[in-house]
Amino acid sequence: MRIAAITLLLLAAVPADAQRGGSAAPSTSGQRGRAAAPDTGLTMGSFVASRFDGKRLPVADLATDSLGTQFLIEFSELVLTLRKNREFRATLRYRQTLATKGQRTNNEPMQRMTVYGTWIREGQSIRFVPDPARGGQGLRILAGTFTARTITVPFDYQNGRLVRRSTALLVYDPQLF
Repeated sequence: MRIAAITLLLLAAVPADAQRGGSAAPSTSGQRGRAAAPDTGLTMGSFVASRFDGKRLPVADLATDSLGTQFLIEFSELVLTLRKNREFRATLRYRQTLATKGQRTNNEPMQRMTVYGTWIREGQSIRFVPDPARGGQGLRILAGTFTARTITVPFDYQNGRLVRRSTALLVYDPQLF
């Protein structure tokens, strides 16, 4: 069984000024001929989901569709890595099974979904655009907010035939690379 649409992704790697019709001047690092990555006010590196809708991971969601079939989805881990070149990688570990009275009816293995794409900062917002050729086929662009070491982003997923929206709180983890 697969999750039909887990969404957690951002816009293009074009600077915000260029999207508005302006041009972004390259910044320099102080070394001759070498351009530094733009200062986005956002920490580059890996962010780990600490909460989904305010609940600590792992989180389970039980849904009953219009036919009375119960589905149980368990989110185990979400890691979002931001790179200075405005690319990201999001990896989600989850399990989705048929359920009876909230219990798994079989022992499905954990599944892993990895999506690559680009991100852009606009004020305190961050937008993610999935790359359809690298795991993002069928996923929509979504926007979140950030501080230097946290990102809050909504995402959609399908549990059985029911589409749900959840919000993930991701916290910078300097131990991950």
